[in-house]
Amino acid sequence: GSPVVSHVYRAVGWSPQKRKYDLLIALCMVVYLAAFAVITVATQPYATFETLLLRATGSLAFVTLSFILVIGPLARISPRFLPVLYNRRHLGVATFLVALVHGGFATLQFHALGDVNPLASVLSSDGSFGDGGAFPFQPLGVFGLGVLFLMAATSHDFWLANLTPRVWKGLHMAVYGAYAVLLGHVALGALQGEGKAYLWPVTGALAATVFALQLHAGLGERRRDRATQGRTASGGAVPDGFVRTVPAGEIPDGEGRVVPLGGERVAVFRNGFEISCVSNVCRHQMGPIGEGRIIDGCITCPWHGFQYDPVTGCAPPPFDEQLETYDVAIHDGFVWVSPVANPLGTASRTARLPVVGTAPKPPAGGPMKDFYVGYFDPPSPRIRRFLRRVALATLAASAVAATVVALGHRALPAAHFEFGHLRTFEGFVVADPYPSLLVPGDTAFSRYLLTAPGKFGADALVESFVGRSASLQGTLAYRDGQAMIQVEPGSVAPRESAEPPSQLLEVDLGTRYVEGEIVGSKCYLGVMNPGSGVTHRACATVCIRGGVPPLLEVRREDGRREGIVLAGTGGEAIGDRLEGLIARPVGMTGHLVQRGGTTFLYVDPAQIRRLQ
Repeated sequence: GSPVVSHVYRAVGWSPQKRKYDLLIALCMVVYLAAFAVITVATQPYATFETLLLRATGSLAFVTLSFILVIGPLARISPRFLPVLYNRRHLGVATFLVALVHGGFATLQFHALGDVNPLASVLSSDGSFGDGGAFPFQPLGVFGLGVLFLMAATSHDFWLANLTPRVWKGLHMAVYGAYAVLLGHVALGALQGEGKAYLWPVTGALAATVFALQLHAGLGERRRDRATQGRTASGGAVPDGFVRTVPAGEIPDGEGRVVPLGGERVAVFRNGFEISCVSNVCRHQMGPIGEGRIIDGCITCPWHGFQYDPVTGCAPPPFDEQLETYDVAIHDGFVWVSPVANPLGTASRTARLPVVGTAPKPPAGGPMKDFYVGYFDPPSPRIRRFLRRVALATLAASAVAATVVALGHRALPAAHFEFGHLRTFEGFVVADPYPSLLVPGDTAFSRYLLTAPGKFGADALVESFVGRSASLQGTLAYRDGQAMIQVEPGSVAPRESAEPPSQLLEVDLGTRYVEGEIVGSKCYLGVMNPGSGVTHRACATVCIRGGVPPLLEVRREDGRREGIVLAGTGGEAIGDRLEGLIARPVGMTGHLVQRGGTTFLYVDPAQIRRLQ
């Protein structure tokens, strides 16, 4: 009659209910990701695969973690939700894996292929903690992912037993801190640069629901504790020091009641006419024993079905878990409990209810068969109906959540990157102030900025061809009439017969004050989309540090955005002097010139000022 749990460690003890639970987890995640992808592709035609993957996995991990944190308080508020709590660890591991995909891919996209170790870049390229700017959001994500990793890595019962339940529980309580940190990660990251205004109250409402349910469950337990606190016996019919708890006749047969005792909680159980008391903390995962039932003569934990003898506190062989037991007495209709625990494995002093007028009551909430832990198969028809409703509601909520989040992202600009498609270009190589290829057009030469693969400028690839005509192969990125070529290494070759350009069409716009955001030209022109904003700050920092030309994104009078190439007052490259200014609102005064279809701003980096 004992639940099907193992007394030896196994990787996964599969049961029919566990398979169904894990299948539901997988289906909900597939529904979320599929709905997110379909809506994003339909509404954001310029979204790259990388952007879609980062948004989908990041938002899914946060939504799933929020769901995990509401299961516990819901189960404490109403036992109806106890079946949902079963196998919550698998949901936690799945959440970590989704978060790992998000964090790993973000590290690869924004921090790899540069001149800095990607892990060091994650902690530094998002901005300095002390540079006076916005608090960096990516280190918060690293911390949250680290906590989720520790929880997933120690989720197996092996660690539970070897760390001891109390240490294990304390470690896993860090999930609340991780959630708060990840909330900051979302608020300071995606919501700042990419989210529409309505995502702020939606995210706030989700987080408020999580913390409100936690608070409500905690206050409810506190109220119940105060309601059951009684006086201490001092001689007479009850032994000295015993504490009055609950009315004996109000405990249904086969159930328990949780009561406070000397700063701890204990569980008073009724088994027929016998009253006994044990610790309220299960030795498996510190579950609330008092919310369980007596099945086949054993107290059964509502979380995972671990069982204990109500008199000795010992698990049935071959299991060796033990609960503390407490002596009890009955006087004036109340259960009185000794605040001093008996030695582990010791039979407690129990009390017997009077036979007259105290016939055992049926368990609250229905017949005994309605009590559920996942190892019992099959559950009762009423629980099956409830779980089906929960499953359908969760699947529907997954699709709704994906829709809300996908539609909550701002429209992306019409930027393009011809990934995997090499073109051949012919023109004149210049390096003033950054390597560019001038290609003849109808009336003047067009300018293509040049970069190398990864997060590097093209200086080393074309330095021997500066001032000469050349042909090269590369991948084109373009946006709003501006273009860049990612040069294929080894493809640059001289063109002996080509003539250098005699002149470039140049328009001097004079000294101007302009405001905008400094971005890395490579991603801004199409390699990633969006290539600006808070979420792209780290990537832009690494790119500009590696020699990719910096641009100042400005809003023109007609509302369109334009990327102006930034250079020093002497025409020199200034990428190494822009640290702390990238992806932040800035203002500057400089000399504005249009040359060959490209706008340049010659400015002293020391005079650039952050506006926020």
